[in-house]
Amino acid sequence: MGWVQGRPRGRFGLPAALIWLAFIVFPLIDAVTNKGAAVGHVLAIVGAALFVAGYVWLVLHAFGPRQTSLTRAVCVGLILIAILLTLLDRPGWGFLFTYCAACTAVIVAPRHSFPAVATLTALAAACCAIGGGGAGGAFGYGASTIGIGLLMVLMRDLRIRNAELLEARAELARSAVAQERERFARDLHDLLGHTLSVIALKAELAGKLIPDSPQRAVTEVGEVETVARQALGEVRLAVSGYRQPTLDREVAGARPALSAAGIEADVVRPAVVLDADVEAVLAWAVREGATNVIRHSGARTCMVRVTAGLAEASVEVVDDGGGGRTNGTADPGIIGLEARAGNGLSGLGERAEALRGRVEAGARAEGGFRLAVSVPVSGGAGVGGGP
Repeated sequence: MGWVQGRPRGRFGLPAALIWLAFIVFPLIDAVTNKGAAVGHVLAIVGAALFVAGYVWLVLHAFGPRQTSLTRAVCVGLILIAILLTLLDRPGWGFLFTYCAACTAVIVAPRHSFPAVATLTALAAACCAIGGGGAGGAFGYGASTIGIGLLMVLMRDLRIRNAELLEARAELARSAVAQERERFARDLHDLLGHTLSVIALKAELAGKLIPDSPQRAVTEVGEVETVARQALGEVRLAVSGYRQPTLDREVAGARPALSAAGIEADVVRPAVVLDADVEAVLAWAVREGATNVIRHSGARTCMVRVTAGLAEASVEVVDDGGGGRTNGTADPGIIGLEARAGNGLSGLGERAEALRGRVEAGARAEGGFRLAVSVPVSGGAGVGGGP
C-alpha cells in the first residue's frame, strides 16, 4: 500500500488522534451493553477490546517520525476487526472505520493518503450495506469515514508543510550568514590590502631616508601613522556595516600610494554624479587596481582613468610593468582574465556582476597589465566637469 518509512520530525496528527481517545471507549461500552447470543456477544466484546487496545497503542506509538512493520500490522488488524464486527455482528460497527481512516491517513505515504481513505470509505459503505444497514447506514458511515480521513490528511499535510517551511527558513538564515561572512572577508581584504601596502612602502622609505634626510623620514613616519589610523577607522566602519568607499577618497589615496612606490601616477577623474552602488564598485576598482600595481607590477608608470557616460561608467588601470602578475587562484567569472586572479579581483568581479557589470583583466600585448571595470549607470550619470 506504499507505507511511509520516514517523515520529518514531529508527531503528525497526534493532537487530533488524542482527541479520539475520549471516544474510543464507546465501542467497548456498545459491545458490553448490547445483548445478543452469548457466543456472539463475547466475541463482540473481545473484538471491541482488541480494537480499543490497538487504537490506543497506535496513537501512542505510530504517530512519530518513523513507522515500523508492527505499526502497519496493527493498523491492518484494526481494519480487519472493523470488517468482521460490521459483517458478522451488526452494521452499527461501521463507525469503527472512522478510527481506521484516522490512523491510515497518518501512517501511509502522503501520495497514497487519499486513495487509502477512499478505499476505506468504500469498504465501510460496502460492509455496512452487506451487514444489513441499508443505503442510509452505508451512506452515513461512508461519509463519516471519508470526512475524518480527509481531515487527518489535511492536518498531516499542514504539519509537513510547516516543517518544510521551518527548514527552508533555517537554510535561508544559514545562507545569509555565509554570504555576510564572504562579504565581510572580501571587504577586509580590499581595505587592508591597499592600506597595509602603503604603510609598508612608507615605512621602508622612511627607513632609507633616516641617514640622509631625517626630516623627510619624520614626515613619512607621520604619514604612516595617519594611514594606519585611517585604516583602523575604515575597519571599524566595515564592521559596523556602514562603510561605502567613494571615488574621490580612493582616487585621492591612489596618487600618494603610487608615488610612494616610485610609480609615476596619471590619474584622470571627471566630476561625475553616480548612483552610490555604482560609485562603490568603481571605487573598489581604483583601490584594487592601484594595490596590484604597487604590489606586483614593478611598473614605472600607471594610468588610472575614470569615465562616465549615459549608459555606463568605468575605471581603467593600466601600468607598464611585468604584466599579469597577481596572487591567488583563477576566477572563471572574470572576462578575459589571462593572469591568476587573487581574492581582490574575485571580489571585484562579484561586485560588478551584482550590478550587471563586467571586469576585464590581463596582460597587454605592448607590455604591462590592464584592469577595466564597467558598470551600467543607474539613472544616468551627470557629468559636471573635466579632469
